[in-house]
Amino acid sequence: MKPPTHHLSGVRLEREIERCARDFLVAVRDTRATSREPPPVRAANMRLVPAWNAWLGVLEAWGGERLDHLRLSARGDRGMSAVLDAAVDLFVEAIRINNPPFHASLTTGEAQRPAMLAASAALYQVRPHVVIEPTAALQTWLAQTDIGNDVPVSLFQLPMPAVYLRFGPEMARVVDPSLWIDLDRPFTTSGVYIFETLVNGHRDLVFVAVGVTPDHEQELPHLLQVSFTDMNDSLIEHVGRVKHTLPNAKSSAIPLVQMCAKVLLYMQTAGAVRIDELRQHDITSQLSRAGKGKRSKLERRLASRYNRIIVGPSELVQIDASEVAPHWRRGHLRMQAHGPKFSLRKLLFIAPTLVRADKLHANETDNH
Repeated sequence: MKPPTHHLSGVRLEREIERCARDFLVAVRDTRATSREPPPVRAANMRLVPAWNAWLGVLEAWGGERLDHLRLSARGDRGMSAVLDAAVDLFVEAIRINNPPFHASLTTGEAQRPAMLAASAALYQVRPHVVIEPTAALQTWLAQTDIGNDVPVSLFQLPMPAVYLRFGPEMARVVDPSLWIDLDRPFTTSGVYIFETLVNGHRDLVFVAVGVTPDHEQELPHLLQVSFTDMNDSLIEHVGRVKHTLPNAKSSAIPLVQMCAKVLLYMQTAGAVRIDELRQHDITSQLSRAGKGKRSKLERRLASRYNRIIVGPSELVQIDASEVAPHWRRGHLRMQAHGPKFSLRKLLFIAPTLVRADKLHANETDNH
């Protein structure tokens, strides 16, 4: 972004520019810091979106014109690409104001990595959103589950326009080896943002994986965009074709997309277990009616809560089988014919089963 060419209107505006640039940089930095909270919740606590809007506001006052291309929007056609470009521009300009020597040597990667995490969190906040938290039992199931070739793209549905899917160890172990292979230090996937955007009549899904170091010192993003034009296309075959369009031959986000698909497909099956905790809705409705005195208190309460859907059973259900070695019998997500003359089709989840779990536990006891 080119710096505004208009002269400052006074010392007050100059100080406001420096303050808002600093506040925005602090919010971006703290959004990237690690904690037990999901990244979008952390960003809300760090007031990333207010800092973004304040920084944009003083830039508009400085330049004397609206900068709509830098503005956050919940519109369905305002996708991740535009928000990322805006975040990079705002980040680079804030560095230029706040730290000119660093700006002189700033590389593209140094700007894009924090900007991508900030853009993801900001777009999540301004859209209707929810955090999906699979139970440990469901993660174990899905790690042992395959998606059938007959499952169509049309069934890949988000419960909200913006989703953050939390990953636990079982899911991360499936995707980490291929996703972070190009890095010189180990990273594990803590979660992934998923955004849906309608562009020229087709669906774009953007996945932004958030990787974290074992010491929780740093977070790193990995972005993949998938476009769907034919809703009857096979989901698994379509995702497989994305592999040929990725610029880096080593790293692959295909297992990541497949794991996200498994969670979202499971949520649509008849026997899916889910608990919806939409904690923000009541406070948001109160905010619309609150006066100035109560608004700040409600905003603090809102930042400490987040909408989430807990998905999956609380524990695994085991079965008995014949006298064989303990092993997983893989599960399947596939379509099933039903209805008059079997003319209708529905999504079916056949859960994986741990065969001879009793023998496995007996062996563990013998080894102690």
